[in-house]
Amino acid sequence: MSSIGIRLRGPVTRLRARGLLWLVARQHRTALWAGLAVVVAIAAYIVWQRAEMVGYMRAHDIQGCSDWNWKAVCHGKEIDPEKGTNSTAEAFRHLTATYRAPLLDTGRLLIALPVLIGVFIGAPLFARELETGTYQLVWTQSVGRTRWLIAKLTLPLVAVTAGTAVLAALYTWWWRAAQGQFQDIAWGTPVPFDATGPAAVALAPLSFLLGAAAGLLLRRTLPAMVVTLGTTAGVQYGLNALRPHLLTPRTVVAEADASGEFTTTPVQVYVNAWRGMGNGYMTRTGEKIPLERCSSAVGEHGWDRCFARLGATKRWYEELHPASHYWPMQWIQSGICLGAAVALAALCLWWSGRRRA
Repeated sequence: MSSIGIRLRGPVTRLRARGLLWLVARQHRTALWAGLAVVVAIAAYIVWQRAEMVGYMRAHDIQGCSDWNWKAVCHGKEIDPEKGTNSTAEAFRHLTATYRAPLLDTGRLLIALPVLIGVFIGAPLFARELETGTYQLVWTQSVGRTRWLIAKLTLPLVAVTAGTAVLAALYTWWWRAAQGQFQDIAWGTPVPFDATGPAAVALAPLSFLLGAAAGLLLRRTLPAMVVTLGTTAGVQYGLNALRPHLLTPRTVVAEADASGEFTTTPVQVYVNAWRGMGNGYMTRTGEKIPLERCSSAVGEHGWDRCFARLGATKRWYEELHPASHYWPMQWIQSGICLGAAVALAALCLWWSGRRRA
């Protein structure tokens, strides 16, 4: 009988020593290994693609070239990639055709990762145990609800944040090398903004905690996954709509010459800027007349008469976010996401403490 008692006490002692985190790791070891494999695969692809792209640019001496108004500007010379026949134009055309699509597709995949994290990791975390009743086994081992919830959240939260940080850093590294070459990819659009920098990292814990909160509140796996999918997609849409207003856009004004061409604003003002915040003409008093004010005008003369009636001059304005706004907007958006994530974690702790099993 004593030997049987020793065998029964042994496993219990080891379980207590390793604690709840060990138990959570054992429960989710398959998902953890699968997530690690995904991170390693995507990271290897990014490193390979960037190395190939940079190697090609160096071999053809087109590093530092930029695509502006459908033309390549290389080493101070303007080359039309659509009509040019020299080696530089051909190299630039091949660069765009070969590496632009992988850059965008990888960014879209990284944007989808937070949604997948919330749906397939966050939502089932509590919902599956509450639905099947397996949580009661842990609670009967002198483990309170708060300790159980913190242990269940900590390991997956650290894992998804660390994995996303690695991929975001690598994709930022790739995008920075390609930024000058693909001017049509505005930095404020979802790709690359939501796939680079701290904004990409902050989306992962937010999506995970959205799923965890949905599972805790609904106590059913499938409904929690559906709600998480819709909520996470809605959050990303809302962030995209809010982003242009995080900082005040810069207004650039250009004067038209006698021929009607706006030549006084240097091209460097627009290079690497996020454009499209608004444009139009200005009055003599400095009032802005957006182009939308005359959107119903018919024909060129109708357009001119509309703006003349509104008092427009030959001063053209455009509102844009310069490249210097990139990092401040990254940190502002990440702060919003992390603040919401902390609120969701607090909600989970409060809900688990007040609701009966």
